[in-house]
Amino acid sequence: MAITEQLKTLVEQLPNSTNQKNEGLKEAIEKTVAAIAAGGKENVLGLIEMLAEPGSKADCKPHFALHCVVNHPLVIRDEKMRRETCEALASQLGNEKLSAYNRSYLCQELQWAGRDEACAALGKAVLDEGATDAAAMALVAIGGERAAAPLRAAVATATGKIRLNVIDALAKLADAKSEATFTAALSDPDEEVRLAAAAGLSKAGLPTAAKPLLAAAEAAKGWQRIQLTKSCLVLAEKLAAAGKKPEARQIYEQLRTTRKADNERYVREAAEIGLKAIA
Repeated sequence: MAITEQLKTLVEQLPNSTNQKNEGLKEAIEKTVAAIAAGGKENVLGLIEMLAEPGSKADCKPHFALHCVVNHPLVIRDEKMRRETCEALASQLGNEKLSAYNRSYLCQELQWAGRDEACAALGKAVLDEGATDAAAMALVAIGGERAAAPLRAAVATATGKIRLNVIDALAKLADAKSEATFTAALSDPDEEVRLAAAAGLSKAGLPTAAKPLLAAAEAAKGWQRIQLTKSCLVLAEKLAAAGKKPEARQIYEQLRTTRKADNERYVREAAEIGLKAIA
């Protein structure tokens, strides 16, 4: 996509710093942003092409302009423009000519402006080491099945930090379809993955999660035991709230029975409170 002279002129009209206090600056910026946004996908792609070394003088105005243009359709409530803008952003997530920082930046913009049109591209970006954090957060922000599906697809090939991001994102989405993934991940070599998986099982609120979650918590030590026990309590609360009192009662009773150490008195007390609440 060629960067037009008109786009260059409009971008150059933007301030060098948000600290400028010129009278009428806000109105001038809004007018310029509206003019850029009126150029549609072509101008969005042009701005992305103009992105330079992060923090450099050359990057300052295009970076600021892109953020403003992504925000513009939300301000004026133009859904068609928002969708087209985000489609343009999503189309560039795999552009290896962009630095990892700038690919991540595009994901950050989609975190609050993206919807369905961004999910497939974000699902691929979550496997990009340089953009994985922002891509995972964007999918969580979008939410629902549309965001969970590409994350589930990513599990099979995700490793290391990326695997943690994928499991953690699915956990935050409380994705019930990931129960098997969460259960398997309870024995992952990475402690953070195990804890994220436990959180996913608890937030999904599935009765069948109680047995593996309790077993994992009972076998754990130290900080991991504390966190896994917390997930057991969250699961019990979820089950109770869903009217599944017998299943919740089993969790509370097992925790009350098995946690005999002085430093786990709080667990016994929490279990007692839970049992009284569903009596």
